Amino acid sequence: MSDVRVNADQQEEGEQQQNLVKAPVKRSLGLLITTYGCLFVGSIASSLLAKYYFVHGGSSRWVSTWVQSAGFPLLLGLIYFPRFVFKTTKRRPFTRFTHRHLLFSVVIGLILGFNNFLFSWGTSYLPVSTSSLLLSTQLIFTLILSVIIVKQKVTFSNLNCVVLLTLSSVLLALGSSQDKPAGLTKTKYFIGFLSTIGAGLLFALYLPVTERVYRSVYCYAMVMEMQLVMEFSATVFATIGMALVYGDAFGGVKIVSTVLCIWGFSSYVYGIYVKMKKDEEKEEEEEEGHTGMKTVEDGGELELEMGKVKDDVAVADERV
Repeated sequence: MSDVRVNADQQEEGEQQQNLVKAPVKRSLGLLITTYGCLFVGSIASSLLAKYYFVHGGSSRWVSTWVQSAGFPLLLGLIYFPRFVFKTTKRRPFTRFTHRHLLFSVVIGLILGFNNFLFSWGTSYLPVSTSSLLLSTQLIFTLILSVIIVKQKVTFSNLNCVVLLTLSSVLLALGSSQDKPAGLTKTKYFIGFLSTIGAGLLFALYLPVTERVYRSVYCYAMVMEMQLVMEFSATVFATIGMALVYGDAFGGVKIVSTVLCIWGFSSYVYGIYVKMKKDEEKEEEEEEGHTGMKTVEDGGELELEMGKVKDDVAVADERV
């Protein structure tokens, strides 16, 4: 009977552990599906809106580049609301956000900004269908760079995908004369063609590099913090290009304003980083202090107990 009861208890404990494991997995699967859905809708919408801009009289590729990353302030809500509004976490924003994370985020952000520019350049010349098919070639570059950077294994399905996408790009290039919009020269068409291929290559580089950097990230909030710096860097890249390349009025006042904006944001991030480091050191000192007090207290109690034992032994000796 005792063996049966033990087995029943073990089975019940195992079921409870399975339930504890299944719940996070289900939540993660739901979050993953939601993320993929948003990514799918956002990708389609960005291509259509970018082409809509150029078809209806838009001419500045830098403006199209700028709007792709200018929404970065919205990420501040995802960074600060969980702690200061919803009280769902005790982690302070930008905790353990090191200089290395900052440097990689800025560099990746500049690469992302140039990628956005190439995407805008290609979209301004190519039809949406052609541009979308060419952008799908980023899977080829992603596979190659993932093998080199993050040591991903190559499978038959991956190779099959690379071959088919390469053939589709070759067919698009050969049939370009039938797909050119009216009034678009062959030279501009191939500029758009190469720009879109370049955008796919840069985004393919962005994915494995970001994955490698994220290996030192330990929470969702930290991902958002890095994304904030990346998108800010991409926006600065587009702002400078918009002002300098296309000859927009960019006098001394705007230059000073831009410098102050960059300086202010950098100072803000650095100030948060310094504050978080001081708070961490203070917490560590407090924890060490509590640990030391506890040790002393434990030692004092042990001494009292040992003294009591000695007194009892002395009394017993006298009786003997």
